[in-house]
This record gives sequence, structure tokens and C-alpha cells, in this order.
Amino acid sequence: MPIKEFDLKEKYSLLIKETVLELAEKYGYKFNRVFIKNQKTRLGSCSSNMNLNFNWQICKFPKPAMEYVIKHELAHLVHQNHKMEFWKEVEKLDPNYKDHHAWIKLNAHKYLKFGKIK
Repeated sequence: MPIKEFDLKEKYSLLIKETVLELAEKYGYKFNRVFIKNQKTRLGSCSSNMNLNFNWQICKFPKPAMEYVIKHELAHLVHQNHKMEFWKEVEKLDPNYKDHHAWIKLNAHKYLKFGKIK
């Protein structure tokens, strides 16, 4: 019996939440809640209320790329922008972030239901 998409979403949601908790604890980040959604145009986001939102489909990425998305959003807990300080924060979490970011820009559309990432 093939696994239904709903079952995959549940499995992937749990994987994302576990990874967020593990990385937040490892790097000392505090957040409010984690939401897993079927976002149309985003891989993840961080609200001003310190809620983290993730597209469940990032679990289809190779693990380093999925973790990069999570680390990117964790960095937004400190810097709610994409200025130089933000990217320095990301680099502390992921020294290879440029490679992971480039991979996502080139390949994410193959795994997701929306177009290329800008």
C-alpha cells in the first residue's frame, strides 16, 4: 500500500519539529512555536512573535539543505532582515551556507510545487 501524502506530511512535520528543537538547543535559540504548513511560495519564515514556519516539503531536500533552511530561520530570531549581520549569524550556524543556499536556488523547484526560488 503506497504511503499517502497526508502520512508523509505528518512524518515530515515531526522530522522538521525535531530538527528545529535539536538545532535551537544546540545553538541556544529561543522561539515561541513551530508551524508546519503547505506554503505556496516559501520554504520557511520567522514572525515577529518568534514563531517559526516551515514548508513541510523541505524534508524532500538533502539533509544539509533542509537544515540550512531551518538555520536560516533560526538566524531570523536574532535579525529580522537580510543585512550583513544576519548573514554572519547564518554563517556561525552553517559555515557552508553559501553552497546550501546556491543548491536551493538551483534545485528546490524540482522538489516543490512552486517555481524557482529567488
